[in-house]
Amino acid sequence: MRLTNRTVLITGGGSGIGGGLAKAFHALGNKVIITGRRRQTLKDFAGSYPGMDTFTMDVSKESDIESLFKEVSQKYPGLDVLLNNAGVMKWNDFTKSETLAEGLFEEIDINLKGPIGMTAAFLPLLMKQKEATIVNLSSGLAYLPLSPAPIYCATKAAIHSFSESLRYQLRQSSVGVVEIAPPAVKTDLGRGPGVPSTEYRSISLDSFVKLTMKALASRATELPIGQAKMLKWGSRFLPSVFFGFLNPAKR
Repeated sequence: MRLTNRTVLITGGGSGIGGGLAKAFHALGNKVIITGRRRQTLKDFAGSYPGMDTFTMDVSKESDIESLFKEVSQKYPGLDVLLNNAGVMKWNDFTKSETLAEGLFEEIDINLKGPIGMTAAFLPLLMKQKEATIVNLSSGLAYLPLSPAPIYCATKAAIHSFSESLRYQLRQSSVGVVEIAPPAVKTDLGRGPGVPSTEYRSISLDSFVKLTMKALASRATELPIGQAKMLKWGSRFLPSVFFGFLNPAKR
């Protein structure tokens, strides 16, 4: 993937992995546009990077996606990178039904329906470019699930599958599809209620961004980063063993 002279739209770009990638693309001289649900967070983040533009929106809402497309397509008709990053992670224990009521489908709406909706809306614009790229963020947990976060893992497995199918459908077009599968990264993702007491090994955001930008510069289309490579390998050759490592019988 070419990393310079691009116009890049990043969902969930005001913090965490999205913010780290926005910073990295901006440092390479690209035009970077970030979206998110928190207006002030976006403005505070973008204020440190001259020329970075912001749009407040929620990828789980079709009306927000439609409004975003209208604004971005008019202001940035040369948009050639869509980076579907926005996501949430919850710890849903289905043995405790009383904890599941509100927001049960939020991860599906944001992590899965969001990228699909963004792709459907922006693909016609991307296909007008001589070269364009859709980048989807899945997870190492797309290969092997972490049982305390069953819905999150299911959405990321679905994004992995969606990316493979989309890449094949677009094989004759000017639009490439790249999947980034992060390992556990030190961000605020998954810091809400029900966080397991177990500490999972993770890497710093800076380390993740460096590894990811290096991987993006290659011609590869599926990019498991760090420990996600091990999960991908384990899912193919020793799935029950690696599932046991992730989900030991006793915590």
